[in-house]
Amino acid sequence: MKKLIFIIAVLVTTMSFTGCEDYLTDSPESVLTQVDFYTTPTRINQGVLGCYAGMTSVMNDEWMYTELRSDNTCIASTSSSSSVRQYLTSFAHFYVIPSEPILMNYWYNTFQNISNVNAVLPSVQDNKYITIEAKRAQYESELRFIRAYHYYTLVNLFGDMFKITTVIGPNQAKKLVRSPVIEIYNEIIIPDLKYAANNAPSSYSSQDLGRVTKWAAKSLLAKVYMTIGGTENLALAKPLLTEVLAEGSIGMEANFANIFSTSNEMNKEIIFAVRYKGGSLGIGSPFWEYFAPEGSANLFLKVGSPDGNNNPTLEIMSLFNKYPQDKRRDASFKVYERSPTRVFPYITKYIDPNISQALQAENDWIVIRRADIVLLYAEVLAQDGNHAVAHNQVNIIRNRAGLPNMAPFTSKQMALDSVYHERRLELAFENHRWFDLLRMAKSYNNVNKPMEILRKHTFQTDSILYSSFNPLPVPNVADYVNSRLLLPIPQTEIDTNNEMVIPQNPGY
Repeated sequence: MKKLIFIIAVLVTTMSFTGCEDYLTDSPESVLTQVDFYTTPTRINQGVLGCYAGMTSVMNDEWMYTELRSDNTCIASTSSSSSVRQYLTSFAHFYVIPSEPILMNYWYNTFQNISNVNAVLPSVQDNKYITIEAKRAQYESELRFIRAYHYYTLVNLFGDMFKITTVIGPNQAKKLVRSPVIEIYNEIIIPDLKYAANNAPSSYSSQDLGRVTKWAAKSLLAKVYMTIGGTENLALAKPLLTEVLAEGSIGMEANFANIFSTSNEMNKEIIFAVRYKGGSLGIGSPFWEYFAPEGSANLFLKVGSPDGNNNPTLEIMSLFNKYPQDKRRDASFKVYERSPTRVFPYITKYIDPNISQALQAENDWIVIRRADIVLLYAEVLAQDGNHAVAHNQVNIIRNRAGLPNMAPFTSKQMALDSVYHERRLELAFENHRWFDLLRMAKSYNNVNKPMEILRKHTFQTDSILYSSFNPLPVPNVADYVNSRLLLPIPQTEIDTNNEMVIPQNPGY
């Protein structure tokens, strides 16, 4: 690829995308411009690529609301005077306030890109602009996958959500209500992903690597069904996972560390990734600088200022350290000894050894890869009682890591415990753990399961990480399950609507 990335670079610098008067609306002037613009195949392709570019702004912050809020990562220096560090500390400690600017930024970027998709989609669906049906269907599949991905994260992070599938103006936006989560799934996410699963290409030429394939759509659709839960939805997820695993072009990298190497991007294990290009174009990824250990400037990072955020927790490091032969350990995290008394663990999956400009690394963010699908398949099998095959799937992952087979699964709980344990290590720091925790409420048939795990992390296994934070909230389990697992709707969104009351999530 990086033809796609270079095209995106031109778009970002020369093309005006949807403007916003508030977070949910487009200004009428920008809508008019879009209607006039997307009238040729070249311009439509530019619009589609611009929506891929829009995903980078969202992905830059997504770790804050997923991995950081889980038991995988933390903010080690909770006493920092940095306003950003204080915000991140509050996220990690479930002490979020609705007016925090970082939260509003993530919300805005997500809806901005949904608006971008909605602006381009009508011209794609109107076949008078593109006469080759396969190309038209490809563009529609790409756009609908991107929209579905954004809505999937929104409903899992914020709950009931505003349903926007067309370009709307301010007056329309002020009349929107939050639709129930299941309605968003049934009317946007599932139809969009079904379309992409049936119509997206199976593969692309080398110059277009990174665009949505039917395998990416089938993978995300399966995860959607599993997140909704229930026997019927698991039955819908299983054949999708089977199809993806049977696809010969999708394989496992022999060397775990090579999956994340900047010299091995879009390798055979990667099903979908949000792509970045390091250097001077302004379209690089910020993760290496975000996660580099404190005090490592000119040593690890070489350029920029290491933020030292999103540190591995004590618990996950101890899980890795139980098996020193685990090949995933050093490829996932290491410890930087700044001095005998100052030690900083840091994530190693996003290192760019050739970074030349601050916040402009080469690393793509892998969203879906084969190992994720192998373990999702094992998760489905664990729930439907096929423990032997689930056991085999988990051992595929463990064997690559250099670990011995697990003991045979003798119960549903043992199978699920093993699958989630392996997912936690295999997919550490890739933004999967939060969604895994949410699925546990359905798979274990225990609504309190996610918060039980998070409370143990906060008050027992990693309590030292939280001891300097004041005040540390200590709500009961019911309070957490009913509200704190959801983020608050940004206060600005509520305050700017003068026509109707937008309900805030409970607990805020």
